[in-house]
Amino acid sequence: MTPYEVHTYSNATLRGLLADKAKADPRVIATKTQCAYFDSYFGKLAAKTIVVENEYVDRDFLEDFAAYYVRCHHQYDRRCTRLHFFKHPFVTADLVKLLRGEAGALTPIVLQQNYLGFIVVKPLPFTVIGRTCLHTYDDGQGCRCYPITRQYDASLFGIPLNVKTLAFQEQDSVVAACATSALWSAFHGTGMLFQHAILSPVEITKAASTNLAGRSRNLPNSGLSAEQMALAVRSVGLEPVVISATDEFVFKSTLYGYLGGRVPTLLLGALFDTANGGNRYMGQHAVAVTGFGSDGASKAVGGPSGFLAKSCLIDRVYAHDDQVGPFARMRLDGVTVNVGTDADPQIVWSLSTSWQDGAGGTNAVRFVPQMLLVLLYHKIRIPFELVQSAVLNFDDFIEFLRDHGVVPLAERLKWDIYLTTVSDLKGNIFGDYDKALSPDLRHEVLSKPLPRFLWRATARCANNPVADLLFDATDIEQGKYFVHSIKYDVTFASILEGALGTPGIGPILANLPRSAQTILDQFK
Repeated sequence: MTPYEVHTYSNATLRGLLADKAKADPRVIATKTQCAYFDSYFGKLAAKTIVVENEYVDRDFLEDFAAYYVRCHHQYDRRCTRLHFFKHPFVTADLVKLLRGEAGALTPIVLQQNYLGFIVVKPLPFTVIGRTCLHTYDDGQGCRCYPITRQYDASLFGIPLNVKTLAFQEQDSVVAACATSALWSAFHGTGMLFQHAILSPVEITKAASTNLAGRSRNLPNSGLSAEQMALAVRSVGLEPVVISATDEFVFKSTLYGYLGGRVPTLLLGALFDTANGGNRYMGQHAVAVTGFGSDGASKAVGGPSGFLAKSCLIDRVYAHDDQVGPFARMRLDGVTVNVGTDADPQIVWSLSTSWQDGAGGTNAVRFVPQMLLVLLYHKIRIPFELVQSAVLNFDDFIEFLRDHGVVPLAERLKWDIYLTTVSDLKGNIFGDYDKALSPDLRHEVLSKPLPRFLWRATARCANNPVADLLFDATDIEQGKYFVHSIKYDVTFASILEGALGTPGIGPILANLPRSAQTILDQFK
């Protein structure tokens, strides 16, 4: 076997390589949903060339191999194959010349500039898609956001390459299931963010079953319960936070809040096949949410009492769905699903998927969200819902003053609420070359001691920043977790200060929740 091969990219070539390198039946590969997904994905990335790296040792598969496959009667290969993708056309002779150190048009810089990432092909009969790190794509309109991505380095025979993405792999029903694959991708994000070991799929499965011995065997494993997923999260020193996702506003705002802080979040729910007007239950499923998007046309409305938030603009999420592919789009398109019966209907909101339905189509399988599982660093103690509640109450008071002509805002405030760090906050303030803050206030904010993790709530009016409300994410719920306000609009702050000192305002303030009163105290 040659160390490498160079192929011109085509959908048929990719499918052929997957079958050949995995020693799988080409007819099986042709039916895989992931292959149809890659057809579209690589088309958008404009892939031109595939470089095959034979005899590749993948750490994750090697762990799975040692734990299970090595003991099988059938002799599975422990070596994988890695496929590298480029949007630059070249042939074998070009790569040979480069590796020989001879001058040519193909250089390491050209390869890096055109690198799209890689797919590890596992030597298994069906679940062949191993560790996959592919470049994200955008349509140039800035409507997609992938906060969880990080840099992955790859060495192609000594040529350094890298791609910014988040690792994905297909479910292996022997040592992993959808929940394990989702956790594995999420750990690739939290491992760099919170500095913990990144477990392999088999290590995740074992960690999830450590304290539940006797209920079922570890390997083979058909799936993890929510309780087992929580155990796996705790095994790397993180805290699992479970949040109901049955309300669309809560789903959008919570997801946006944590993803804004680059914290990976798992989405758990149920799949329903709605082909031909049905609602056939297909089973439970879990995906790792990797980003979100908006076409910008939606109105930022959806919260209680008309509360306006940037998170309400979300009209799709992107997820690593092991049965579809990386960054798979799931639309919030307003389609509802009856999860009950004809006699007892229960109509709920749902997300679109790219799953194949019973009729072979890809437009009828719906995902019904049930819960979000957030993987948090143990020092992040203040939950998102507490901060959002405080901002909601503050916003209601400002709107009351606006309705009575006390605060002359042209329109209702629009809020952007998300988790951040003090370094990101101050870096953002320092890099604000539009000088939204006066020099004195800028110096005050940059030099002020603040906790490492913060909830940041930015209020805007007509796209202009009005104020930042900062909450200490590391405090306790009974403490004074509101720590500072940044007043961009000095006129607004001055008018609000005057309003808070007028006679008759006391009884109104007394009826506000303590969290809103604490915020207003900084404007007095």
